[in-house]
Amino acid sequence: MSMERMWDIANTISVIAGLLVGAVLVVRFYIPYVVKRKVAAVTGAVFFVIMTMLYLMPFSMSGVVAYIVGIVAMCLVSMISERRNIPQKVFLSMTVYMFFWISHVIAVIPWKLISNATYARENLNDPEKQFIWFIVALVLMLVIENALLFLEIFISEKIYARKSEQMEWRELTLLASPYVAIISGYWICSFLSDVYVNTTGIYVWNNYPIYDGIRAVFGIIAFVATITVMYSYQQIKKSQEDVLQNALVARQVEELLGHVHTMEALYSDIRGIRHDINDHIMVLGNLLDKGENDEAVAYLKEWQNGFPMPEINAKTGNPVTDIVISEKKREAEEAGIEFVDNFRYPSSGKVESIDIGVILNNALSNAFRAVSDIDNPRIEVKAWKNNNAYLIQVKNSFSGRLSLDPQSGLPETSKDDKDSHGYGLMNMKRITEKYYGTIQIEQDDDMVIFTAMMMIPG
Repeated sequence: MSMERMWDIANTISVIAGLLVGAVLVVRFYIPYVVKRKVAAVTGAVFFVIMTMLYLMPFSMSGVVAYIVGIVAMCLVSMISERRNIPQKVFLSMTVYMFFWISHVIAVIPWKLISNATYARENLNDPEKQFIWFIVALVLMLVIENALLFLEIFISEKIYARKSEQMEWRELTLLASPYVAIISGYWICSFLSDVYVNTTGIYVWNNYPIYDGIRAVFGIIAFVATITVMYSYQQIKKSQEDVLQNALVARQVEELLGHVHTMEALYSDIRGIRHDINDHIMVLGNLLDKGENDEAVAYLKEWQNGFPMPEINAKTGNPVTDIVISEKKREAEEAGIEFVDNFRYPSSGKVESIDIGVILNNALSNAFRAVSDIDNPRIEVKAWKNNNAYLIQVKNSFSGRLSLDPQSGLPETSKDDKDSHGYGLMNMKRITEKYYGTIQIEQDDDMVIFTAMMMIPG
């Protein structure tokens, strides 16, 4: 076998090995964004197969075109394998394309240093030694380029924290705009480079060594822009969520405060009547002493009808939770729902009653929605304190299987129920975290169990 043929084989093996490692990194990149790992595995496998076939084809194809074909095929497979969050999958495929190109243009700089230090040394004239050093250079290049690709993926994974959130098409349009500008610049550079070599027969970097440096700087700028786009998107989503969460909490707190004020007004009326009780007793006593029993009974009924008794039939140990439980009992009775109440407010420890009320009201509201269209609906609420841990648990009957988000552990939210359900759960989680706790939702056969845990010392 000729030495030239051996160099070609070594180069081919190096390219295919690089594609294989790149495919593995593609799998690594996609895993956090998909529900099932096999979707990421299939996506990476398709990328490797398509790119290898394009490379081994008997006719030449531009690397720019080949990677576009490979990325498009990868994107289509990811969308077909898991038909959810399609805009995000388009965004991820564009990001992968960017990362491959960026790692390649940056790795050109160390490749020149490596080649000059290995097989391209001026004093190295032995073809066999040159070939051995060429293998060493290819291995080093493979390691460096894929290390850069891994670093890009690792940084993006840390920046893109809200991986499970649905991306809207309008958000994709906004995010893809800088990508399109950067990728267009890369295509223009590649086109001009090809025109130059076709016109002069010389690669542009041979006459202008600074060209590779400019491309590497452009790649670094492109990566910074990519990360900036991701970070800005995350911050925008967080700001939107904070606004919605705060609005929901404010609405819930206002609702609870309205109930509290109503009860305070009733209690104020009761205190006013207590001042007149002695007068009422005196009147009844006089009527009975005179033997006017009918008048006494009529007076007593009139007094009873005017007595403002609040409809509070729960004794939880706190006025706020008394109101919540009483309202839910009434709602359950009207809807024909079996309602079991074993809720007790913590007898000790420093905790805001509004926080407990928001969690309790939210959890019970979710439970009522869950049982609204099933047979034999049942809801059970209880709370207890174990040392410093205070737990609120709401169980409700449920038909079907509960779909939980693999990252947050919370039920996946439909768009129609997004404001009242998804953000309500996140608000409860945020309140429990205020007391160094958390929430948990699990399914046990035909029951869904919500548990909120808070640490309340004392």
